[in-house]
Amino acid sequence: MASEDGRTDIPVDPYLFTIIDRTNTHKGDIISRNFKIGGNYSDCVNVSIQYDDHSHPISGKIQTIVYDEECSKEVPLERGEGSITMIKTLLRHIHKMIPEITSFSFDDMSAVECGTDDEKRQSRHRKRGSHARPVSLYYLSIAFNGCTWYEKHFRATYKDKSSHHAYRSRVEHFLYTEPLPRFDDFLRIANPPSDLYSELEELYEQATHYAAFFSAIPKERRCVHARTWLVPFMKRGLEGVFSNEGWVIDVLDMTPLSLQGLQKARGGRRACKTRKRGGYSYPGRRVHHTLIGDDVGGDM
Repeated sequence: MASEDGRTDIPVDPYLFTIIDRTNTHKGDIISRNFKIGGNYSDCVNVSIQYDDHSHPISGKIQTIVYDEECSKEVPLERGEGSITMIKTLLRHIHKMIPEITSFSFDDMSAVECGTDDEKRQSRHRKRGSHARPVSLYYLSIAFNGCTWYEKHFRATYKDKSSHHAYRSRVEHFLYTEPLPRFDDFLRIANPPSDLYSELEELYEQATHYAAFFSAIPKERRCVHARTWLVPFMKRGLEGVFSNEGWVIDVLDMTPLSLQGLQKARGGRRACKTRKRGGYSYPGRRVHHTLIGDDVGGDM
């Protein structure tokens, strides 16, 4: 097995990234090709390209995503927005180098750290790859935004389009149409800690649907609810239609749309909230993918 490495510096204001391109060959045949992007820390996003037995590229897969300030040279990489820029830069570079590859598969293992002030202070001094008290970001993003982080920023979809339609239809119904049960019945279903009953009841009685109820939870309190009852509640509400596996990003179609554009493209009335720059981030603001090591440093 032989390997050939190439390096390309790509400036994307205000960042400077280095892409490392490695081609693995055997007896003259291309077996696979690997791309990674970073800065002073070089392996921040890792994508593999598979080839057939005629050395033709057939598929692309995002293997890992890691957030670190040193993923950019000279200027520290910004959380969230910087990670989005970095990922898109690499995917577009790969498509430019290999035009046959237009989509990249991945499993969404995203999680976000929710913790007390003391836990967050401790987390600032951890080693790369270590994370404290993570909860599933995809369920929280659906609850508060109506879509996952990858849907929101990359227009990701399921590989299977009929499954994606079923999932989007369920999200629309669950968040905006499904009648709210009596508060006592909600407590039996969601099973939050009893010390949250009073806080939840005040918000619940003013809401007309689950989306309004979730949005009413103060931002500084969302981790408390996420860590106790909200994630299991969302998991139950989307059971049978949501999976974090089998997603795909189309490099030709990954620019985020306006709210109206999302509605038109996906057929839903409220497919995903738009977010202004500098918008809300969960306490801790680090996102990671536990099975494949992804940490996009993200906000929602």
